[in-house]
Amino acid sequence: MLRCLLAAALTSSLLLLTCAPASAYYSKDSYEADVAFTGMVEIADDTPDFLIMPSFISRQLLYLAGPLQAAPHKAAAKSNGEVHVLEKYRDSKTAKLYVRYRYDGTFVLDNGIQGVAKVRLPLNLDAIWDRSSDDCFSWGSRYRMAYFWDPLGKGCKLVEGVDYFTADATIVKKHPNTTNTTPAYERLSNSNGEIRIVLTFGADHDENGKVAPDKNTDYNAANYLDTRKFLLSQGFSVRAVPVDERARECGTTKPLAASPGYVEEFTRKDGGRRIIVRLFWGVTDIGDEGNAFFCMAKEAAERGSMFLYAGHSRVGLLDLKYMGDQIGSPIKMNQDQYQIYGFFGCSSYNYYNRSYFEAKASKADPDGTRNADIITNGVTGSFGSMTDFMIKTMIPVFNWSAHGTKMTWQQIMNSYSKNFLTGVNGDQ
Repeated sequence: MLRCLLAAALTSSLLLLTCAPASAYYSKDSYEADVAFTGMVEIADDTPDFLIMPSFISRQLLYLAGPLQAAPHKAAAKSNGEVHVLEKYRDSKTAKLYVRYRYDGTFVLDNGIQGVAKVRLPLNLDAIWDRSSDDCFSWGSRYRMAYFWDPLGKGCKLVEGVDYFTADATIVKKHPNTTNTTPAYERLSNSNGEIRIVLTFGADHDENGKVAPDKNTDYNAANYLDTRKFLLSQGFSVRAVPVDERARECGTTKPLAASPGYVEEFTRKDGGRRIIVRLFWGVTDIGDEGNAFFCMAKEAAERGSMFLYAGHSRVGLLDLKYMGDQIGSPIKMNQDQYQIYGFFGCSSYNYYNRSYFEAKASKADPDGTRNADIITNGVTGSFGSMTDFMIKTMIPVFNWSAHGTKMTWQQIMNSYSKNFLTGVNGDQ
């Protein structure tokens, strides 16, 4: 589900993509590093220079995630790559026209990768789709998409050097994982002494998001119910939040009735502090059916202390600007409130890392990392691990609020039962 929307500028023979600096990172099973590789892509004879990037290289990089996560030792690319076009040349044997380029960017890498990461990308972007059978995609019978493209898949008949190239992405600089860092627990409370948490579960199959979770066979409906049970066991009281109340708070100009989802509010008082948790179940797809979820994202961005999402990544389209435009009510991140974000989906390391920090940035915090920590997974997570992720990310906050205990980010990341290159970004 990789969707790197890369802005490009052409200056003579140099094509450059803006690169953001690396931020602090910790993971149990992975680390960040600057990497570089030389790529090539076939282009049409009549392609002007200014179309090389959007029409060919950017499209080719959509396929980067599939082979990286299908490898025995996995990796994922951050959306901060720089691309320099090196040359255009014509193959003397085939007469095909190619562009060679250098890619420099940041990867999150399995601890087992210490030298190079193998990169495989298609050569002809128009032909590769027809030449790739279902066997050339992870879960190809359901997900024939660039994010899951895997030319080494069992039964895939693509040929190296004809259909795709292989390059060594060399590790230029490792960024050591952080040690003994903690969430800023004291700054999670707002001026009213509240810690507001938004938990969202998106249906695996969108049509199931229109059915109540307790009458549902969807994978994520069970996760919703398990999390609900956990919250009740922690001494929270509960009420249902009506659709009209949610729409009024959201300020949306779009009706939510078509796919309103289900929202419950859980409340607990710890001394002079209140913890308020809103738990959402429904459709988290793009388009009108996702409007109820977009309102939850707005609530989290503007009023929340913590936002945890479990569901499909939607190829990066759960973007703050898009969601605000869709509901007709702009989403403005609360830049003064410290917030924890967690995205458990497909390669949220790529999709929901840089853009959310940029939305938190201010003059006092130009990188957006002082008031935000973002948990991501580098490769596709499983629905079977989503309850574990939700509970183990929340419970340190509950325990701090009730007892004053502080788990470190290292302890939290290490507590997950399974890891999918799962890490915390910006933990300074």
